[in-house]
Amino acid sequence: MKKILILFFILPFGFSVLPVFAAEATQAGETRESTKSASAQIIYELPYPGLLSDSPIYFIKALRDKVTELLISDPVKKAEFYLLTADKRLNEGVMLFDKGLSKYSLLESTISKGENYFEKGIGQLQLAQKQNIPIASLIQKYHLSSRKHQEVIKDLSGKSSGGDKAGLIQSQKRAEKFEKMLESFGAKQ
Repeated sequence: MKKILILFFILPFGFSVLPVFAAEATQAGETRESTKSASAQIIYELPYPGLLSDSPIYFIKALRDKVTELLISDPVKKAEFYLLTADKRLNEGVMLFDKGLSKYSLLESTISKGENYFEKGIGQLQLAQKQNIPIASLIQKYHLSSRKHQEVIKDLSGKSSGGDKAGLIQSQKRAEKFEKMLESFGAKQ
């Protein structure tokens, strides 16, 4: 009797899992098709930023990031942290852009701060290279991210106007400069 009761409760849960696998397979197929059609775009997923800078409690996130930055001493780990933070800031800028005109000035400063983190990350890559730490895969990730930053910022500046557009164009030029800096790593290795 106990076995029948156990099966009675377990079977519904076992069958409820099956549709999840089918849904995941369908999504993967859809992703492959969309990748082929979007071959002109850089395939690099920006991380979800969490709280946006227009939130009243954003200062807590900023404080957490500063403390984390201070606690990391390894140049490779710090470069990874800076890349993650730069990518989050860029995606945060995209989300602020989607919120509308009232957020455009915040958008530009957010993206600019993200580019500051990107530049700090390149500095950490240089430090790691001086210490003969292997960083080839991280440099490739930075290259890909740099191209994505250029693509996203160019797209946003094309949709903007006025002073916000000028700030975004300046950030795009910085991103292009970073790409050239990253290319110099290939010559040194």
